[in-house]
Amino acid sequence: MYGNGMKQLEERHVPTKVLKMEWSNKMDLLAIAKEHGEVSLHRLTWQRVWSLAAPKDKTLVTALAWRPDGKQLAIAYDSCDLLLVDVENKDIAFSKTTESKVTSLVWVQHEKPQKKDTIDSVLIKMNGLDYLPKLQSLVLRDTPEEENKIPKVQDTLNLLLVGMANCEVQILALGIFLCGSIKLAEIFKKEGTVLNIHMPVDFSYLYVAIQYYYGSIEIVTIKLQDCDTCWDDVYDLAFKHDQLLSSLDYLDQTMKNILETWEHVSLMEMELKLSSYCPEDPEMVSTDLLELLIYGILTERMDQFLKRDLTDKGIKKIGLSIESSHTNVQKLVVNQLSEVTNQILFQLVEISGMSLKKYECLGLTEHSVEKALRSVNGFLMKCNEVQIVIEESLTRYKLFFKWLYGMMIKLNDENSASDPSLSDTSQHELNMLAEYINGLGETGSKAKDYKLDRVGQYFLDGDLECPYDARSQWWSLLQDNPCLEENELILAAPRGHSLTRQFAVLKADLMDIFAQRKTFFDKTFVFHENVALELPSGLSHGRTRVSMVDLPNHKLLVCCVRELGAHDFGFYELMAYSDTLEVTHRSTTVFYSCDGVKQNVHDVQFYSHDYVSVLTETLDEATNRFSLFIQLSTNSVRSHCSTNGLTTCRIGQPSGDSDGEGSCHTLNDYTCRVVENMAASSFAVSGTRKVAVLLSHSRHKVRLFEMEVDDEEDEDEDSAMDITRDSNLTDETV
Repeated sequence: MYGNGMKQLEERHVPTKVLKMEWSNKMDLLAIAKEHGEVSLHRLTWQRVWSLAAPKDKTLVTALAWRPDGKQLAIAYDSCDLLLVDVENKDIAFSKTTESKVTSLVWVQHEKPQKKDTIDSVLIKMNGLDYLPKLQSLVLRDTPEEENKIPKVQDTLNLLLVGMANCEVQILALGIFLCGSIKLAEIFKKEGTVLNIHMPVDFSYLYVAIQYYYGSIEIVTIKLQDCDTCWDDVYDLAFKHDQLLSSLDYLDQTMKNILETWEHVSLMEMELKLSSYCPEDPEMVSTDLLELLIYGILTERMDQFLKRDLTDKGIKKIGLSIESSHTNVQKLVVNQLSEVTNQILFQLVEISGMSLKKYECLGLTEHSVEKALRSVNGFLMKCNEVQIVIEESLTRYKLFFKWLYGMMIKLNDENSASDPSLSDTSQHELNMLAEYINGLGETGSKAKDYKLDRVGQYFLDGDLECPYDARSQWWSLLQDNPCLEENELILAAPRGHSLTRQFAVLKADLMDIFAQRKTFFDKTFVFHENVALELPSGLSHGRTRVSMVDLPNHKLLVCCVRELGAHDFGFYELMAYSDTLEVTHRSTTVFYSCDGVKQNVHDVQFYSHDYVSVLTETLDEATNRFSLFIQLSTNSVRSHCSTNGLTTCRIGQPSGDSDGEGSCHTLNDYTCRVVENMAASSFAVSGTRKVAVLLSHSRHKVRLFEMEVDDEEDEDEDSAMDITRDSNLTDETV
């Protein structure tokens, strides 16, 4: 370490109990999970960046993990919900429901030697979306403009390892693409839960710490051997999956915006007025309006209806409202819905080419991609149909309300001899207006239900009440030749479905592409011998914390400690041999003693592969509880490990009556700090950011520290607290 000191930065009281803490390895940010499922993000100065409520009531956070680049935070809840949250704006980038409660989350990024690019790798990395029209912002109406919410694609493979209470481990490439699942309970025929997971950055091994229901703990070592399908292929498919999910999220948000923009209140108001014209004869309103349009005959009932029920101001207001609603929806369909659907079609064409190669073992099948392609094309056809219906409806509404408004003016101005509403109307428009008025007498699904609206039905989740009649030559050709529909290159328009129903079909087919059974890891997983963890203090009883860090040459260091009542912790060094599938291990027991009495050990975590952090608690001469935070060299502990695990190591100087402890070794390579006026129960450290945070027993107070500072700097900041090496606890507390 560059320095032996710890510099206290902040001490804060938290109103809500803190349950879990996790540092980011890229930024000085601390994620804190509190009671009731709330997760908040804090800086080193304890400034809160944001706070995120739980997705459900009475939910607790079970695990936290940062993406290696620090841009996303994975949060698991005891409700089996797993969320990926964007750190910048706390938006939910991805969510899924697991089969069992998540007990461990680890996010690791691949680091490998640079290889020469192949044709496939170059084509995959080429982002064809750059050549398509840019998608517009999802912001509606008068809110400020913001950047597109489609995230930037990750350029390096990373894996989110998810350990669950049913002893299953799932592997999510880029945090979203399920590329493998291992059900250890079925393999070992024993039920248990995953305590922790670890994977080196070269993805060569997978280490899983599991605790069986009868209490024993084992380290499962799994070798990931090379095969025809390598990690590059996993990244390629996960890359496309990430792109597709981003586009699908944009499409889903656009559909929501369309539903919010669509206003049918004005149309419903007009339909109610027409229904009240002559309830006993629904066709009377269209008959009287046609007589007024063609012959200029104004019945007494129609005269009263126009003057009393509609009024010129009411007609103008309804007409403008309907036109505004249709225009806004039309813009969303043309500028956003159709554009993003074309992007999805482009992405599916690329994925279709990948399904013809070596990606079948990753769950990509040609049949599922072809099915999704047909759904996307069907959705595009439905988008075009909605555009046509909106355009035709707008034309008819404008003519109808323009004519009604002109008639209102004529009725109010008795001296007007001509009809001002039809002065600039062509014969074609007059015919269209007459047909529209004639259709007003056609009732909808209920009696006396006038259906002015032909657009709103497309936004309901169901079949269309009034399907659009295309009357095109292509439609006639398909009707006259049913055999053409059997051709896989010809797609029949889904005439009966609404736009919302077609979107649901599209979404299900897109998700089905990556929901197939994965066989990649079935061929690449090779199980080594399991290593049982046993400690004299009875580690197998009660809840246990396990921390792991890897070393070169396939070595693994493991520390484990009971959460309650532990006086020591186990330290293990494992080494795997790929040729014999053997895993050798050496171990020792480490404790801290004061005046010959072992002190409580509350938490142990690896600070780095060179140091392990230990949190102990003891009493001073006045029986006041306080804690010690120890940074212990792993090399010094490793030097005393034995194959039989019978050795013990003491932190600190031996007491005067310790002559009989022949097998106990004294560890001198450590630093410790007295945590005054606070009895800590757990902590979180980050060796890359050189920070630590301690949590009190009450879980309402935290202290933040900067690590590896110079001793002189630390003494200047806090002269009342000693940073000592190889000193007795009694001397420190005096």
